Amino acid sequence: MILIKQGHVFAPENLGICDILIGGNQILAVEKNINAGTLPGKVREIDARGMVVVPGFIDGHQHFTGGGGEDGFKSRVPEMRLSANIANGVTTAVGLLGTDSLTRTVESLYARTRALNDEGMTALMLTGAYWLPSPTVCGSVGRDITFLDPVIGVKLAISDHRAACYDTPALAALAREVRVAAMVSGKPGIITLHTGADPAGLDMLIEATDRFGIKAGTFVPTHVNLRTSAVADQAFALARQGSFADATCLARTPDRKGAMTHAADFAAAAEAAGVFEQVCFSSDAGGSLPRWNPDRTKLLGMGMGTPDTLITELQHLVRDHNMDLSRALLPLTLTPARVYGLSGKKGALCPGAHADILVLEKDSLEIRDVMAKGRVMMADNTLEIREYFSSGK
Repeated sequence: MILIKQGHVFAPENLGICDILIGGNQILAVEKNINAGTLPGKVREIDARGMVVVPGFIDGHQHFTGGGGEDGFKSRVPEMRLSANIANGVTTAVGLLGTDSLTRTVESLYARTRALNDEGMTALMLTGAYWLPSPTVCGSVGRDITFLDPVIGVKLAISDHRAACYDTPALAALAREVRVAAMVSGKPGIITLHTGADPAGLDMLIEATDRFGIKAGTFVPTHVNLRTSAVADQAFALARQGSFADATCLARTPDRKGAMTHAADFAAAAEAAGVFEQVCFSSDAGGSLPRWNPDRTKLLGMGMGTPDTLITELQHLVRDHNMDLSRALLPLTLTPARVYGLSGKKGALCPGAHADILVLEKDSLEIRDVMAKGRVMMADNTLEIREYFSSGK
Protein backbone atom coordinates (compact mmCIF):
# COMPACT_ATOMS: atom_id res chain seq x y z
CA MET A 1 0.00 0.00 0.00
CA ILE A 2 0.95 3.64 -0.49
CA LEU A 3 -0.27 6.45 1.75
CA ILE A 4 0.02 10.07 0.60
CA LYS A 5 -0.11 12.19 3.74
CA GLN A 6 -1.57 15.64 4.29
CA GLY A 7 -1.38 17.13 0.82
CA HIS A 8 -3.82 19.75 -0.44
CA VAL A 9 -5.94 17.56 -2.70
CA PHE A 10 -7.53 18.85 -5.90
CA ALA A 11 -9.49 15.87 -7.17
CA PRO A 12 -9.81 18.07 -9.29
CA GLU A 13 -12.41 19.65 -6.96
CA ASN A 14 -10.80 21.30 -3.95
CA LEU A 15 -10.97 18.78 -1.08
CA GLY A 16 -8.55 20.58 1.22
CA ILE A 17 -5.90 18.76 3.26
CA CYS A 18 -6.40 15.00 2.92
CA ASP A 19 -4.71 11.62 2.97
CA ILE A 20 -4.97 9.25 0.00
CA LEU A 21 -4.65 5.49 0.43
CA ILE A 22 -3.61 3.40 -2.57
CA GLY A 23 -3.79 -0.37 -2.88
CA GLY A 24 -2.91 -2.23 -6.06
CA ASN A 25 -3.66 0.12 -8.94
CA GLN A 26 -6.63 1.83 -7.28
CA ILE A 27 -7.39 4.60 -4.83
CA LEU A 28 -8.93 2.95 -1.77
CA ALA A 29 -9.78 6.02 0.31
CA VAL A 30 -9.53 9.82 0.40
CA GLU A 31 -10.00 11.02 3.97
CA LYS A 32 -8.94 13.83 6.26
CA ASN A 33 -6.63 11.52 8.17
CA ILE A 34 -5.65 7.88 7.72
CA ASN A 35 -3.51 6.22 10.39
CA ALA A 36 -0.89 4.01 8.74
CA GLY A 37 -0.60 2.03 11.95
CA THR A 38 -4.09 0.63 11.50
CA LEU A 39 -3.37 -0.71 8.02
CA PRO A 40 -2.31 -4.29 7.30
CA GLY A 41 1.09 -5.05 5.81
CA LYS A 42 3.85 -2.69 4.77
CA VAL A 43 2.82 0.85 3.87
CA ARG A 44 4.98 3.33 1.97
CA GLU A 45 4.24 6.85 3.16
CA ILE A 46 4.72 9.93 0.98
CA ASP A 47 4.87 13.20 2.88
CA ALA A 48 2.85 15.75 0.88
CA ARG A 49 2.63 18.45 3.55
CA GLY A 50 2.82 21.86 1.91
CA MET A 51 2.29 20.25 -1.50
CA VAL A 52 -0.61 20.01 -3.96
CA VAL A 53 -1.95 16.58 -5.00
CA VAL A 54 -3.76 16.28 -8.34
CA PRO A 55 -4.79 13.57 -10.85
CA GLY A 56 -2.27 12.39 -13.42
CA PHE A 57 -2.49 14.14 -16.78
CA ILE A 58 -4.30 12.61 -19.76
CA ASP A 59 -2.60 13.55 -23.04
CA GLY A 60 -4.81 12.77 -26.02
CA HIS A 61 -2.35 13.47 -28.83
CA GLN A 62 1.04 11.77 -28.85
CA HIS A 63 3.12 10.24 -31.61
CA PHE A 64 4.33 7.10 -29.82
CA THR A 65 6.32 5.95 -32.84
CA GLY A 66 7.57 9.43 -33.67
CA GLY A 67 6.39 11.82 -36.35
CA GLY A 68 8.11 13.90 -38.94
CA GLY A 69 9.30 13.16 -42.43
CA GLU A 70 8.50 16.50 -44.04
CA ASP A 71 12.22 17.21 -44.45
CA GLY A 72 13.33 13.76 -45.58
CA PHE A 73 14.38 10.67 -43.67
CA LYS A 74 16.75 12.67 -41.48
CA SER A 75 13.74 14.46 -39.97
CA ARG A 76 12.11 11.33 -38.55
CA VAL A 77 11.34 11.99 -34.88
CA PRO A 78 12.34 9.08 -32.58
CA GLU A 79 9.86 6.97 -30.60
CA MET A 80 8.35 8.29 -27.38
CA ARG A 81 9.91 6.98 -24.18
CA LEU A 82 8.04 6.20 -20.98
CA SER A 83 10.36 8.41 -18.93
CA ALA A 84 9.48 11.51 -20.99
CA ASN A 85 5.84 11.06 -20.06
CA ILE A 86 6.33 10.23 -16.40
CA ALA A 87 8.74 13.10 -15.77
CA ASN A 88 6.09 15.49 -17.11
CA GLY A 89 3.10 14.08 -15.25
CA VAL A 90 1.51 12.16 -18.12
CA THR A 91 0.07 8.88 -16.80
CA THR A 92 -2.39 8.25 -19.66
CA ALA A 93 -1.85 9.03 -23.36
CA VAL A 94 -3.45 8.39 -26.73
CA GLY A 95 -1.09 7.55 -29.61
CA LEU A 96 -1.65 8.29 -33.29
CA LEU A 97 0.11 8.65 -36.60
CA GLY A 98 0.93 11.96 -38.25
CA THR A 99 1.99 13.09 -41.70
CA ASP A 100 4.06 9.98 -42.31
CA SER A 101 1.99 6.83 -42.65
CA LEU A 102 4.35 5.49 -45.30
CA THR A 103 7.34 4.57 -43.13
CA ARG A 104 5.25 4.62 -39.93
CA THR A 105 2.42 2.09 -39.72
CA VAL A 106 -0.65 1.45 -37.61
CA GLU A 107 0.86 -1.94 -36.78
CA SER A 108 4.00 -0.37 -35.29
CA LEU A 109 1.83 2.14 -33.40
CA TYR A 110 -0.17 -0.75 -31.95
CA ALA A 111 3.06 -2.46 -30.83
CA ARG A 112 4.38 0.70 -29.16
CA THR A 113 1.03 1.26 -27.46
CA ARG A 114 1.19 -2.24 -26.00
CA ALA A 115 4.78 -1.63 -24.91
CA LEU A 116 3.97 1.58 -23.03
CA ASN A 117 1.19 -0.23 -21.19
CA ASP A 118 3.60 -3.01 -20.25
CA GLU A 119 6.11 -0.44 -18.98
CA GLY A 120 3.66 1.07 -16.53
CA MET A 121 1.51 3.86 -17.96
CA THR A 122 -1.90 3.68 -19.63
CA ALA A 123 -1.76 3.94 -23.42
CA LEU A 124 -4.61 3.99 -25.95
CA MET A 125 -4.43 4.66 -29.69
CA LEU A 126 -6.24 5.80 -32.80
CA THR A 127 -6.14 3.88 -36.05
CA GLY A 128 -5.82 5.75 -39.36
CA ALA A 129 -3.62 8.72 -40.25
CA TYR A 130 -3.91 11.87 -42.41
CA TRP A 131 -5.44 10.01 -45.33
CA LEU A 132 -8.81 8.57 -46.30
CA PRO A 133 -9.30 5.65 -46.86
CA SER A 134 -7.58 5.14 -43.52
CA PRO A 135 -4.66 2.75 -43.06
CA THR A 136 -5.72 0.01 -40.64
CA VAL A 137 -4.61 -3.32 -39.16
CA CYS A 138 -7.76 -5.41 -39.55
CA GLY A 139 -8.88 -4.11 -42.94
CA SER A 140 -11.29 -1.37 -41.85
CA VAL A 141 -11.61 1.36 -39.24
CA GLY A 142 -14.65 -0.34 -37.74
CA ARG A 143 -12.85 -3.67 -37.34
CA ASP A 144 -9.82 -2.02 -35.73
CA ILE A 145 -12.04 -0.28 -33.15
CA THR A 146 -14.03 -3.45 -32.52
CA PHE A 147 -11.25 -6.02 -32.27
CA LEU A 148 -8.10 -4.18 -31.13
CA ASP A 149 -8.42 -3.43 -27.43
CA PRO A 150 -6.44 -0.14 -27.24
CA VAL A 151 -8.05 1.38 -30.36
CA ILE A 152 -10.76 3.89 -29.39
CA GLY A 153 -11.23 5.80 -32.65
CA VAL A 154 -9.56 7.05 -35.81
CA LYS A 155 -7.24 9.89 -36.84
CA LEU A 156 -7.82 12.01 -39.94
CA ALA A 157 -6.58 15.36 -41.28
CA ILE A 158 -8.72 18.22 -42.52
CA SER A 159 -7.93 21.53 -44.26
CA ASP A 160 -4.27 20.64 -44.69
CA HIS A 161 -2.05 20.58 -47.79
CA ARG A 162 -0.79 17.12 -46.71
CA ALA A 163 -4.27 15.63 -46.23
CA ALA A 164 -6.33 13.47 -48.57
CA CYS A 165 -8.95 15.01 -50.83
CA TYR A 166 -12.37 13.87 -49.65
CA ASP A 167 -15.81 15.38 -49.35
CA THR A 168 -18.37 15.70 -46.57
CA PRO A 169 -20.33 12.54 -47.53
CA ALA A 170 -17.07 10.56 -47.19
CA LEU A 171 -16.45 12.07 -43.75
CA ALA A 172 -20.04 11.33 -42.72
CA ALA A 173 -19.70 7.74 -43.90
CA LEU A 174 -16.57 7.32 -41.78
CA ALA A 175 -18.35 8.84 -38.79
CA ARG A 176 -21.20 6.37 -39.12
CA GLU A 177 -18.79 3.45 -39.39
CA VAL A 178 -17.04 4.67 -36.24
CA ARG A 179 -20.36 5.04 -34.42
CA VAL A 180 -21.47 1.49 -35.18
CA ALA A 181 -18.09 0.07 -34.12
CA ALA A 182 -18.24 2.11 -30.92
CA MET A 183 -21.70 0.78 -30.11
CA VAL A 184 -20.64 -2.82 -30.74
CA SER A 185 -17.37 -2.57 -28.77
CA GLY A 186 -18.46 -0.23 -25.97
CA LYS A 187 -15.80 2.34 -26.83
CA PRO A 188 -16.03 6.14 -27.24
CA GLY A 189 -15.66 6.05 -31.04
CA ILE A 190 -14.09 9.41 -31.86
CA ILE A 191 -12.56 11.01 -34.94
CA THR A 192 -9.60 13.18 -34.02
CA LEU A 193 -9.04 15.65 -36.84
CA HIS A 194 -5.67 17.28 -37.37
CA THR A 195 -6.78 20.77 -38.41
CA GLY A 196 -4.51 22.43 -40.93
CA ALA A 197 -4.18 26.03 -42.04
CA ASP A 198 -6.34 25.90 -45.18
CA PRO A 199 -9.12 28.55 -45.23
CA ALA A 200 -11.92 25.95 -45.09
CA GLY A 201 -11.11 25.31 -41.44
CA LEU A 202 -13.82 23.17 -39.84
CA ASP A 203 -16.46 23.81 -42.52
CA MET A 204 -16.74 20.11 -43.34
CA LEU A 205 -17.42 19.17 -39.71
CA ILE A 206 -20.19 21.75 -39.47
CA GLU A 207 -21.73 20.47 -42.72
CA ALA A 208 -21.52 16.86 -41.49
CA THR A 209 -23.49 17.72 -38.36
CA ASP A 210 -26.02 19.96 -40.12
CA ARG A 211 -26.56 18.00 -43.34
CA PHE A 212 -25.99 14.40 -42.30
CA GLY A 213 -26.96 14.50 -38.65
CA ILE A 214 -23.58 13.29 -37.39
CA LYS A 215 -23.29 13.82 -33.64
CA ALA A 216 -20.85 16.64 -32.98
CA GLY A 217 -19.36 14.66 -30.09
CA THR A 218 -17.88 12.24 -32.63
CA PHE A 219 -15.41 14.93 -33.68
CA VAL A 220 -12.35 16.09 -31.76
CA PRO A 221 -10.68 18.78 -33.90
CA THR A 222 -7.12 19.36 -32.69
CA HIS A 223 -4.58 22.18 -33.09
CA VAL A 224 -7.54 24.57 -33.15
CA ASN A 225 -5.60 27.13 -31.10
CA LEU A 226 -2.84 27.22 -33.73
CA ARG A 227 -5.09 28.50 -36.49
CA THR A 228 -7.13 31.64 -37.18
CA SER A 229 -9.71 33.14 -34.85
CA ALA A 230 -12.32 31.93 -37.35
CA VAL A 231 -11.32 28.31 -36.62
CA ALA A 232 -11.59 29.00 -32.89
CA ASP A 233 -15.09 30.37 -33.43
CA GLN A 234 -16.01 27.25 -35.42
CA ALA A 235 -14.60 25.05 -32.66
CA PHE A 236 -16.65 26.89 -30.05
CA ALA A 237 -19.80 26.56 -32.18
CA LEU A 238 -19.25 22.81 -32.51
CA ALA A 239 -18.51 22.58 -28.78
CA ARG A 240 -21.95 24.03 -28.04
CA GLN A 241 -23.34 21.03 -29.94
CA GLY A 242 -21.26 18.53 -27.94
CA SER A 243 -17.95 18.39 -29.79
CA PHE A 244 -14.64 18.71 -27.96
CA ALA A 245 -11.93 21.21 -28.91
CA ASP A 246 -8.37 19.97 -28.42
CA ALA A 247 -5.82 22.74 -27.88
CA THR A 248 -2.15 22.03 -28.50
CA CYS A 249 0.14 23.13 -25.68
CA LEU A 250 3.04 25.44 -26.52
CA ALA A 251 6.44 25.78 -24.88
CA ARG A 252 7.03 29.42 -25.78
CA THR A 253 5.21 32.55 -26.89
CA PRO A 254 3.73 32.16 -30.40
CA ASP A 255 5.41 34.22 -33.10
CA ARG A 256 2.63 34.24 -35.70
CA LYS A 257 0.31 37.20 -35.27
CA GLY A 258 -3.39 36.54 -35.55
CA ALA A 259 -3.07 32.75 -35.55
CA MET A 260 -1.24 30.70 -32.92
CA THR A 261 -2.23 31.17 -29.30
CA HIS A 262 -1.38 29.34 -26.10
CA ALA A 263 -3.71 26.53 -25.06
CA ALA A 264 -4.26 28.46 -21.81
CA ASP A 265 -5.32 31.57 -23.74
CA PHE A 266 -7.61 29.47 -25.91
CA ALA A 267 -9.14 27.91 -22.78
CA ALA A 268 -9.69 31.34 -21.26
CA ALA A 269 -11.50 32.40 -24.45
CA ALA A 270 -13.57 29.21 -24.24
CA GLU A 271 -14.47 30.10 -20.65
CA ALA A 272 -15.75 33.46 -21.86
CA ALA A 273 -17.69 31.71 -24.64
CA GLY A 274 -19.28 29.29 -22.17
CA VAL A 275 -17.64 26.12 -23.54
CA PHE A 276 -14.62 25.70 -21.25
CA GLU A 277 -15.69 22.21 -20.15
CA GLN A 278 -15.51 21.05 -23.79
CA VAL A 279 -11.82 21.98 -24.10
CA CYS A 280 -8.96 19.55 -23.55
CA PHE A 281 -5.20 20.04 -23.78
CA SER A 282 -2.69 17.81 -25.56
CA SER A 283 1.03 18.04 -26.24
CA ASP A 284 1.57 16.64 -29.78
CA ALA A 285 4.59 14.98 -28.16
CA GLY A 286 6.77 13.04 -30.57
CA GLY A 287 5.30 14.94 -33.49
CA SER A 288 7.21 17.14 -35.87
CA LEU A 289 6.65 20.88 -35.67
CA PRO A 290 7.48 22.15 -39.17
CA ARG A 291 7.91 25.85 -39.89
CA TRP A 292 6.82 26.81 -43.43
CA ASN A 293 7.17 29.86 -45.63
CA PRO A 294 3.95 31.90 -46.12
CA ASP A 295 2.60 29.85 -49.04
CA ARG A 296 3.67 26.58 -47.36
CA THR A 297 5.82 25.46 -50.27
CA LYS A 298 9.19 25.47 -48.46
CA LEU A 299 10.18 24.06 -45.09
CA LEU A 300 12.15 26.58 -43.02
CA GLY A 301 12.85 24.46 -39.97
CA MET A 302 11.64 21.64 -37.76
CA GLY A 303 10.88 21.26 -34.09
CA MET A 304 9.60 18.35 -31.99
CA GLY A 305 6.65 18.21 -29.61
CA THR A 306 7.35 17.30 -25.98
CA PRO A 307 4.97 16.56 -23.06
CA ASP A 308 6.53 19.20 -20.78
CA THR A 309 4.22 21.77 -22.39
CA LEU A 310 1.22 20.39 -20.47
CA ILE A 311 2.40 21.55 -17.05
CA THR A 312 3.57 24.84 -18.60
CA GLU A 313 0.08 25.60 -19.91
CA LEU A 314 -1.49 24.63 -16.58
CA GLN A 315 0.82 27.08 -14.81
CA HIS A 316 -0.04 29.73 -17.42
CA LEU A 317 -3.78 29.23 -16.87
CA VAL A 318 -3.46 29.56 -13.09
CA ARG A 319 -0.84 32.32 -12.99
CA ASP A 320 -1.78 34.55 -15.92
CA HIS A 321 -5.52 33.97 -16.10
CA ASN A 322 -6.08 33.75 -12.33
CA MET A 323 -8.07 30.56 -12.74
CA ASP A 324 -8.61 28.40 -9.68
CA LEU A 325 -6.52 25.23 -9.87
CA SER A 326 -9.58 23.01 -9.51
CA ARG A 327 -10.98 24.46 -12.74
CA ALA A 328 -7.67 24.83 -14.56
CA LEU A 329 -7.07 21.08 -14.16
CA LEU A 330 -10.18 20.13 -16.15
CA PRO A 331 -8.59 20.21 -19.66
CA LEU A 332 -5.89 17.82 -18.42
CA THR A 333 -8.02 15.49 -16.31
CA LEU A 334 -11.81 15.20 -16.25
CA THR A 335 -12.50 16.55 -19.74
CA PRO A 336 -10.12 14.21 -21.63
CA ALA A 337 -11.40 11.36 -19.45
CA ARG A 338 -14.85 12.09 -20.90
CA VAL A 339 -13.48 12.31 -24.45
CA TYR A 340 -11.59 9.02 -24.34
CA GLY A 341 -14.14 6.92 -22.43
CA LEU A 342 -12.19 6.93 -19.15
CA SER A 343 -14.64 8.64 -16.78
CA GLY A 344 -14.65 7.04 -13.35
CA LYS A 345 -11.23 5.50 -13.96
CA LYS A 346 -8.97 8.40 -14.89
CA GLY A 347 -8.81 12.13 -14.27
CA ALA A 348 -10.17 12.07 -10.70
CA LEU A 349 -8.95 11.27 -7.20
CA CYS A 350 -11.71 9.24 -5.63
CA PRO A 351 -12.18 5.71 -4.28
CA GLY A 352 -12.26 3.20 -7.13
CA ALA A 353 -10.38 5.41 -9.60
CA HIS A 354 -7.01 4.35 -10.93
CA ALA A 355 -4.14 5.55 -8.76
CA ASP A 356 -2.63 8.00 -11.26
CA ILE A 357 -1.47 10.84 -9.03
CA LEU A 358 0.87 13.84 -9.11
CA VAL A 359 2.37 15.70 -6.17
CA LEU A 360 3.17 19.29 -7.14
CA GLU A 361 5.03 22.14 -5.48
CA LYS A 362 2.35 24.43 -4.06
CA ASP A 363 3.56 27.77 -5.44
CA SER A 364 5.32 26.85 -8.69
CA LEU A 365 3.15 23.81 -9.58
CA GLU A 366 6.32 21.98 -10.57
CA ILE A 367 6.05 18.18 -10.51
CA ARG A 368 7.77 16.38 -7.60
CA ASP A 369 6.20 12.89 -7.45
CA VAL A 370 4.33 10.76 -10.00
CA MET A 371 2.30 7.60 -9.47
CA ALA A 372 0.81 5.57 -12.32
CA LYS A 373 -1.35 2.49 -11.92
CA GLY A 374 -0.62 2.58 -8.19
CA ARG A 375 3.15 2.47 -8.63
CA VAL A 376 5.56 5.22 -7.62
CA MET A 377 7.26 6.16 -10.89
CA MET A 378 9.01 9.33 -9.73
CA ALA A 379 9.79 10.47 -6.18
CA ASP A 380 11.50 13.70 -5.12
CA ASN A 381 12.15 14.55 -8.79
CA THR A 382 13.98 11.26 -9.33
CA LEU A 383 12.67 8.61 -11.69
CA GLU A 384 12.24 5.20 -10.06
CA ILE A 385 11.27 3.39 -13.24
CA ARG A 386 13.63 1.39 -15.39
CA GLU A 387 12.89 1.32 -19.08
CA TYR A 388 13.63 -1.89 -20.98
CA PHE A 389 16.47 -0.33 -22.99
CA SER A 390 17.68 2.13 -20.37
CA SER A 391 21.37 2.96 -20.11
CA GLY A 392 23.47 1.81 -17.16
CA LYS A 393 23.34 -1.37 -15.13
